[in-house]
Amino acid sequence: CALFAPHVMKLALRSSSLRARQLLRMQQDLQSRTFITGALYKLSQKAMPKMSETERVALGCGTVGFDRDIFSGSPSLDHLLKTYTPKLSEEEQSFLDNEVETLCRMIDDHQVTTDKDFSSEAWDYMRDSGFFAMKIPKEWGGKGFSTMAVSTVLAKLGTHSSDANATVAVPNSLGPGELLVRYGTDEQKGYFLPRLADGTLIPCFGLTGPQSGSDATSLIGSYGTVEERNGELGVRTTFRKRYITLAPVAGVVGVGFDLRDPNQLLKGQGAEGFTVALLERGHEGLRMGPRHMPLNCAFMNGTVEGDDVWVPMSSILGGQQRCGFGWHMFVECLAEGRGVSLPAGAVGGARTVASAVGAYCRLRKQFKVPIAEFGGIQEALARSGREGYAVIAGAELMNAIIDNHEAPMVLSSIMKQSCTERGRRVMQDGMDILGGA
Repeated sequence: CALFAPHVMKLALRSSSLRARQLLRMQQDLQSRTFITGALYKLSQKAMPKMSETERVALGCGTVGFDRDIFSGSPSLDHLLKTYTPKLSEEEQSFLDNEVETLCRMIDDHQVTTDKDFSSEAWDYMRDSGFFAMKIPKEWGGKGFSTMAVSTVLAKLGTHSSDANATVAVPNSLGPGELLVRYGTDEQKGYFLPRLADGTLIPCFGLTGPQSGSDATSLIGSYGTVEERNGELGVRTTFRKRYITLAPVAGVVGVGFDLRDPNQLLKGQGAEGFTVALLERGHEGLRMGPRHMPLNCAFMNGTVEGDDVWVPMSSILGGQQRCGFGWHMFVECLAEGRGVSLPAGAVGGARTVASAVGAYCRLRKQFKVPIAEFGGIQEALARSGREGYAVIAGAELMNAIIDNHEAPMVLSSIMKQSCTERGRRVMQDGMDILGGA
C-alpha cells in the first residue's frame, strides 16, 4: 500500500486538476453564452414594439384556470371534465326549442339580405321575447341565462341567418347591459336595466373609431374635459365612432373616450383616462348615423358622433368614481363577447356548411358519380368536419369556464382568433365545393 500511495496521490491530483479545468472551461462557456444571449435579448428588445397600456391592462385583468394546467405541461383531463360541465337548464332548453325556433321560422334570410333589414314582426318578437336580455339578471326583468345558453342560441341563429346572430349577440356581449350590472350605480341600474330587459331600449357600445380599433385605449378623436357648469360637475366631450353594431336602431349607447382633468376638478374621486358615458338617443349633441353596410350585410351598423356634448357625472357609467376606469371594466367583461359570441357564430357557420354542402355533395353528380366520392371533395369535407369539431369543442369549453365564474382573458383571446379563423376555413372549403362542382 505504501508503494502505491504516491501514485494514487498523483492520480487524485491530476483528476482534481482536470475537474478544475473542466469547471473553468464550463464557466467560460457559460459566460460566453450569457454574453451572446444577453446581446441577442437586448437586440430583440429594441426590435420588439413596447407593450401598450391596452395590452398591459388586459393581461392584468381576468383570472387563470385550466390554461394554467396547459402551460404547466401536465394538464389533467379528469380535472377538466370534473370542473367544467357545459349544460342547459330546462328553462334554457325550452327557450331554444320554442322561441328560437319561432324566430328562425319568422326570418327569411334571402328576404333579409334583399331588404337589408328584418321585418317589423321579427324586430318586435326579438324585443318582446327577451332575445336582447338573455344576460340581464331576472331581478331586473331579464332572462338570467347561462353563458352556455347564450352561446347555443347564437349558434342556432347563426345556422339560419348570420345577421340575426350578429343582432342578438351585441346586446348580450358588448352592449352596456353587463357593464351596468357589474359597475352601474343604483340609479343607473334602476333606470336602464328594466328598459333594456323589456326591449324599450336596444343597446350598443361606441368604442371603435376611424383611427382606433384593436388598440382601443388609443381613443383617437374621442376625448372629454371635466368642467363645472352652474355648480354641476360634468364632462364636455367630442367623439367619433364608426362600425358600431346596432347604432342605427339603438336607444342607448355606451361611448368610450379619453378623459382629461386639467383643473383637478375630480379631487381624487375618479381619474383621467378611459371613461364610459351612457347616452340615450336624443341626448343633446348626440348624432347616431348614417348607416354602414359592411360586406353588404343586413345587420345594423353605423356611426356615433358628437361635438362638445355635455355629459353630467350621473351619466358616467359607475358615476364619478369610475372615471378613468373604463378599460378595466371593459376588459373584465370582454371574455363574454370575444370568447363566446364570435365562436358561437363560427359554430353556426360550421354546422351550416357541414349539413348543406355535405347533402349537396351526395345529390350533385358528375360522370354519373356523386361528387362526394371524389377525392378532392372528400378532402375539403374532411377539413371542414375537423375544423367544425374543434370549434364546437372549444366553444363548449369556453362556455363552461365562464359559467364557472372565471374570466379567462388569454383563453378568450385565443378563442376569438382560433375559432373565427377555423370558421373562415370551413366557409372557404364550402364555397370552393359549391363554386367548383
